Amino acid sequence: MYAGLKFSLEMVDGTRLGKLIVPFPQIARWLNFLTSPHYGAQIIYTEQGSDTVTIHFDAYDEVYEYLNARLGAKLESSYQQLEALRLAS
Repeated sequence: MYAGLKFSLEMVDGTRLGKLIVPFPQIARWLNFLTSPHYGAQIIYTEQGSDTVTIHFDAYDEVYEYLNARLGAKLESSYQQLEALRLAS
């Protein structure tokens, strides 16, 4: 179910955003997840790759933590990278 998905946090123009890379067959499922009233993430922009779509979105920390737990990303190191970016700017 989560094969091919990748989640990370990024700093874009001074704003922390979630970044979810989704294989084409799973796009509808994940767009519905992110925009559901329960999670209420705001999609900022998307990029189409050859076989994936990258979704950049703004959400509550709980959404990022949930995705991290499900997808196994190293969220703590992502926070450290974001803090380093914030300090450098």
